[in-house]
Parts: sequence; C-alpha cells; structure tokens
Amino acid sequence: MNRPRKLYINENWQEFTEKVKQRDEYKCLQCGRSAFEVVLQVHHAIYIRGKSPWEYPLSDCRTLCKGCHAKEHKLVEPAWGWTLISIDDLGSLSGICELKGCGNEIRYEHLTYHPDWGYKIVGSTCIEHLTQEDRLLSSNVIKAYKNISNFVHKSYWESGVTKTGKKYISCKHNHHSIRIYGDNTNYSFQIILKKKGVRQHDFGNFIPAKNKSFEEVKELAYIVLKGTISDDGNEKVLLRNLYRKIR
Repeated sequence: MNRPRKLYINENWQEFTEKVKQRDEYKCLQCGRSAFEVVLQVHHAIYIRGKSPWEYPLSDCRTLCKGCHAKEHKLVEPAWGWTLISIDDLGSLSGICELKGCGNEIRYEHLTYHPDWGYKIVGSTCIEHLTQEDRLLSSNVIKAYKNISNFVHKSYWESGVTKTGKKYISCKHNHHSIRIYGDNTNYSFQIILKKKGVRQHDFGNFIPAKNKSFEEVKELAYIVLKGTISDDGNEKVLLRNLYRKIR
C-alpha cells in the first residue's frame, strides 16, 4: 500500500518504529542482520483502511532490513518461502540455474515453487539458499506475532460488571478468560484460568497497563494468558521475553 511520504516523518511514526525495532532487538527478522549492518525498516503485515501507520498493534508489524522489506512487497525476488518440488538428474551440465544473478550451468535441476513467484529451476547450491531461510529461529517469533495479531483483530469481547460494580470487557480463549478494566490509557487486565468441566475458577491478580492503548492491552493480556497455559517451554520463554520488551 502506498502512503503519503509525510506520514512517515511524523513524530508518532518515529516513536512507533522505535518500539517495534526495540522489541525485535534491532535485527531483521528474516535475515538476522543488525542495525550496524543494514538499514532497518518496519513492515506492516496487514493494512487497515483509515488507520495511520502508527495506530496498529505492535504484533501487526515486523522489523525488516531494506532488502527483505522490498522482498516482502514483491519488489525483489524473495529468498524465503520457496518449496522444493522435485530433483532431476540431467546426466551432465546441460541445465541453467534460473535464480536471479546466477545463471550457472547445472546437472541437478531442483524445481521449486513460491506462492507469489511461481515455479523456478535452480541448482544444488542455490536451492540451499532458497529453502534455509524458513528454518531460522525468527520463524517462531513471526508465528507468535501472527497469533497475537489474530487475537487482537478477531477475538469477540463482551461487556460485564463485577459484584462490586466495576465495569470490564471480557473475552474467552480456550475456556479461559481475559478481563480488561479502565479506559483511555489507564487500563488493567486480569487473567481467569478455568479447568474444562469445572464450574468454579480463580480470579487472578490485576495487572496494570498504564499509558497503553486498548489494542496494546489486548496484546499484553493475550501474551500473559498464552504464556501461562502453554506446555511448550520454548514458547513460554519467547512470550516471556516479548512481554518484558513491550510492557
């Protein structure tokens, strides 16, 4: 999506991009290079009509270097997202690698496919370059961001009132609940864990989330809940670190 250039020199945008880059430890989530090596930019995974670039939840955005950012927008042939379909032995160096910038003669033709770029035949050396990127540790981080983003945009919330008259909005996730109290930038949230089939459940402590937007509070609450109920030790560590970065 093309946006007026003046939007990206806005102070709000500069502050927002700094939050995203800080969360991602000033590294490109695709190639892993740091701000000392490349120019880092912030990529929006989704676009919502009417929203300014800095009004998105952090989970909708990724830190990418300038090159990887261009590949995400299909301005440059990507180095990730390719799937190996088949390998054919030509018996001699009678094939040509189709990877841009290569063109070497090849014996083994590796047929690959990318959902945005179609089919391509490459050699044994270049196929490693095209298929290894998806095995980076950052793929787990990007997956977590996508899950958080889906929760922020697709979860269903209901209004409620406690027995003491305190208003809140709540959402269920895997039998558990999240409650958010307050308004404007003076929020707090509560995680309510419930065992399946058990009617009684415990109410967790109130977790303050001051100076956060409503969508940012939803992100934090989901991260806390998911990190609490997950049985995956690596996922717990990832979510714990993410919470510390954005809380």
